Amino acid sequence: MKSTNMNRVITRHRSSARGFTLIELTIAITVFLVIGAAAMSLFKMHASLFSDQQYQIGLNVSLRNALAQMENDVVNAGTGWYNSANNVASWPIGVKIVNNVAGGTTCHPANSATYTSSCFDTLSLIVPDPTTPPGQVYVAPGTPGCATPATTGTTGSGTSTMTIAPVAPTTQAQLLSGYQTGGGFTVGSQVIFVHVGTSGTLMTTAILTAASASGGNVLLTYGATKNDGTNPTASNDPLDLTTTANVDPALISTTLTNSYCSGTDWVVKVAPIRYWVNTATATNPTLTRTENGIDNPIASQIIGFKIGASTVVLNGTAVSGSSGAYCYNAASTTSPCYDNQFDQIRSIRISLIGRTPPNIYINSNANATTMFANSFDGQSYKIQALSIIVNPRNLSMND
Repeated sequence: MKSTNMNRVITRHRSSARGFTLIELTIAITVFLVIGAAAMSLFKMHASLFSDQQYQIGLNVSLRNALAQMENDVVNAGTGWYNSANNVASWPIGVKIVNNVAGGTTCHPANSATYTSSCFDTLSLIVPDPTTPPGQVYVAPGTPGCATPATTGTTGSGTSTMTIAPVAPTTQAQLLSGYQTGGGFTVGSQVIFVHVGTSGTLMTTAILTAASASGGNVLLTYGATKNDGTNPTASNDPLDLTTTANVDPALISTTLTNSYCSGTDWVVKVAPIRYWVNTATATNPTLTRTENGIDNPIASQIIGFKIGASTVVLNGTAVSGSSGAYCYNAASTTSPCYDNQFDQIRSIRISLIGRTPPNIYINSNANATTMFANSFDGQSYKIQALSIIVNPRNLSMND
């Protein structure tokens, strides 16, 4: 009897300890999956927004850093040309702008993420090499004056030579080796010959093929210019300041010469800085800074790089072709343009347009009827545009 009662107690205990039924378990799993799916959907939405914000923040920082770098370079364009005997502040010192006025399908094929070089301008900053002192033109026996000037050539073929002298405390060794490693007048150096005139400066440029000691002076060898100071090919003028094909004939007499005076004129080694957009990878145009022949990318995914210039106004009177507006065609003579007279520039406007990487927004918004497309070129990436206005202080000091 006692055993029977014990069995009943055990049976009732086991009955009260039963687990979930299959229906209960199915309902629980279903509820969990619904809640989990909602949570994952919410997470995915916010993850997409987070990635979007990160791309746009990165783009903004990249554009700002690029503009800050250019602003620093432009503000200082041409500084360092001054010394006690060479107080010059006019052409060719400062900036050179090449505007690309082409556009349309040659720049950006419709319905593509591709941009070509015809979309972008180029900005060159003509600055002296800080590691190399200027040399003074020397004509034996070294008597100052223009009675027997030195020339950079007359035929535009072959080679030409010029002797330059160090001006104390500069030494011959410093002309050849500079103030530090990497300086000095050496093979491959780009130099500008500067004639200091009463109404401004005249110049030409060359690439050195040899530089050697000559007594206490330095003998430079380079490709000969023509008798008007122009260079027949760009190989002697990478900055394209003096090439025959690109210099306005009307400007040659007021900007170029092949004749340089002993004891008053100068030869300066330049270390130009160039900003341009590298389109070797057409889906990733990259803003590039080139100095001493070394290319340094400073911003990727650039789809707009334009340079405008505003010219000088003296005492309220506009200089020829001058205006408060910005010109985006340096070669034009129509106001406010300036016919490549870069010494007239007093302010430049740099505009950059960048984008997030292409194709990351495909189907990014499941509630949209179509894929995301921006209003600039209709493609599936976000864009940002920034611009700054910079006054090259060395040019502004002319006024």
